[in-house]
This record gives sequence, C-alpha cells and structure tokens, in this order.
Amino acid sequence: MTGHILNGHFLLRREAADRAGISLEEIVQRPDLLRIEGTWLEEVYFEFQFDEAGIRSDLGHVVEELRRSFDDMTIADWLARPNEVLSGVTPLRWLVAGRDQGHLAKAAANAGPREQPATANHQPDSSRWPGADS
Repeated sequence: MTGHILNGHFLLRREAADRAGISLEEIVQRPDLLRIEGTWLEEVYFEFQFDEAGIRSDLGHVVEELRRSFDDMTIADWLARPNEVLSGVTPLRWLVAGRDQGHLAKAAANAGPREQPATANHQPDSSRWPGADS
C-alpha cells in the first residue's frame, strides 16, 4: 500500500477522449492530464479533470507545473488532501470554489506534494467532486 489517496471516478481512454472532444492519440499525449497506468491494462484518467466543456484548464495548469517534479499518483494524492496553506481545503475544492489560482500555486510551491509513507493513516476528503455521481 502506498498511502496515496485516490479521488475518483475514473475514465477509460475512449471515455476521456470523448469527454475532451479529441482523438485517442491526442488524449495520451496531454501533459495536463493525470492518469494511472498499468503494465497490462489500459490507463485510466481521473474524472475530476473534466467538466461539461471538456478538460479543466484551471487544473491542467497546476498539473503541468507539478509534473516537472512529481509523478501522477503523488499529484493526485496532493489534490485530494486538505492543505494548511489553503485553510484546510483540498486543492480540488479550492479550484471548484473558483478561488485564486495564484494562491493555489503558492500552496503547491510551499506545501506541495510529498511522498506519503506506506504506513500513513490518512483519510480521504469525504466530499465528492461535483457531478461525480452523474
């Protein structure tokens, strides 16, 4: 067990490409999308990265910046954990509330993703991403 929190519903490659309105080839090349990859299964994409218009650009900017230093699982975990710099709100909730992206960038720089020990006893944010049940 890695100690990572996974906040999801997940989309298969075809579902993610359809939601984004792009081809299968394009979806796998997107540097602004987090995915979980397996050795023998097709990758899946976190549904929270998409809205009615396609790919969430506000989240995409954060993902691209963090990917310079962290893997997708570590970034997804950070997005789902309450953050002290964001007054105890998760970065995902911060974005969905329409709060300042500059402050979120500072939170990423000052209290950003960290590898979680395997014995970490962390509980996920119990609130769901809006629209996740649809």
